[in-house]
Amino acid sequence: MSRIGKSSWVAITAASLALVAGAPVHAAVAPSFSSVSEARVPEMLHPKDAPDTIPAGESVEGVRVDGSAFKGAPTFTAVQADGGRCVSVGAIPPGVPPSGSGGTSIRVGGVLPLRVERLVERKPGEAELEIVDAWFDGRTSSVRQVASTRVPLTVLAKGPEAYVVYGFRKGDELQVVIPVQDRIGYVDPRGQIGFTQCGHLRLGLDTTTKNGAMIVAAGRIRTKRASSAQRPAPSFHPQAQALPVDTMMRVVEVTVSTSRTKREREPLLSVSVGWGEDDEGITASPRNNFVDEGFEVPNVEPVELE
Repeated sequence: MSRIGKSSWVAITAASLALVAGAPVHAAVAPSFSSVSEARVPEMLHPKDAPDTIPAGESVEGVRVDGSAFKGAPTFTAVQADGGRCVSVGAIPPGVPPSGSGGTSIRVGGVLPLRVERLVERKPGEAELEIVDAWFDGRTSSVRQVASTRVPLTVLAKGPEAYVVYGFRKGDELQVVIPVQDRIGYVDPRGQIGFTQCGHLRLGLDTTTKNGAMIVAAGRIRTKRASSAQRPAPSFHPQAQALPVDTMMRVVEVTVSTSRTKREREPLLSVSVGWGEDDEGITASPRNNFVDEGFEVPNVEPVELE
């Protein structure tokens, strides 16, 4: 099994144990299921409808294609999303978040469907999900936009530092949209662990399941550091990232669950958002103005929890 950074395990384990053991959580008053905005998210384009080729030079905003990224494997090309976007190419396998990832590599072949998602927050509490569907041709490194969809989002909960968790209804599913500032780890409704580092994470909760459904996520967000008397010791890592000296990173935990009894007319939502327990944060070092990345592996395959 791949190694996962210690801070990732700590964050996810703490959130999971808090739920199982009934530890205190920062609960929020969740909206009713019926009050969450309902939206239709189109299916990804089907390969059978793909054009024969996309001429070189066509592109989509926020998507970079690099055919030279794999010098030892010229049959592959890299697709990278910029500006907080998340990208999916081909088809989304079962168990993978429909929001996609920050980048992927694809074997060069015919024309494939491509989807780009972006969380657009106009201000805290007012946001929409932008979804662009396109065709991708790895042979010419080109992308052609076909359709654009905008999904209005409902606030499910507000947390510290103006952090907001959003959602929308998709039939009997609650689609949860969690903003990502750095990298976020999660446990999905099937008990699988995963990570993403694009601008948001979108996961679905099936409200018709007999025993309910739940997701747990933990990621770092930027916040103002404490006064010098309360400041934790500075940290340093060779692979560090520049951070303003008055800023630190703290772990925020998000849990969203749905349940329903025979007496309930609609599913009940439960949402909690708050700081990780006993988390003092990671500050910039006054000597080198860097902060520990905290994650040892950029990509981890989801594994099934026992």
